[in-house]
Amino acid sequence: MITEPPGLPFLTAVAATVSVILLWASYPIWYFELILLAFVVGGLLALYWVIRIALASRKVDVHERSGRWLSPVFIAGGVLLALITDAPFHIRFTLSQPSLDLYAAALIADPERERPCQWVGLYFTCGGGPYMDLDTGELIPGSAQFSVHDPFLHDNKGFLWLPSAEPDETADDRYRHLTRDWYGHSGWDHW
Repeated sequence: MITEPPGLPFLTAVAATVSVILLWASYPIWYFELILLAFVVGGLLALYWVIRIALASRKVDVHERSGRWLSPVFIAGGVLLALITDAPFHIRFTLSQPSLDLYAAALIADPERERPCQWVGLYFTCGGGPYMDLDTGELIPGSAQFSVHDPFLHDNKGFLWLPSAEPDETADDRYRHLTRDWYGHSGWDHW
């Protein structure tokens, strides 16, 4: 058994970890928990794999089934490449952008209307309204800000459509310019 490549339970744990990492990497601003998950759970899985291949290499020729032995390495390499290039976010945002544009336009057209939580493209959004300038406290006309929700975490991420200016960053609010007038937002989550 220990001389065999890691089987279905190990690969299932790898796939589940990778899926959550890629999901969290597809939000406008990464979760800190993504790094923790990658290092803690990924590190434990890597340690298990190294111990197992070291023990197996003493008893059998691991080169015979090198494809199965190295599959976790290829998966980890692919995930690392995806994270370095920010591919999960770019793919999800690009596929969702037409819907996000329409949602922002609807928020701008009727900012007083209460918005239920709903899927907008590939993001589950809630609420929304105009962006408030942090220096003056005034609502910026023609802007839209709304949150996106993650199924695993209480979150504070969202998007901002701001064609007329740049958002103000504070100790609690961070923005990432995405395209044209779109910004990713991470702010205080009101704990």
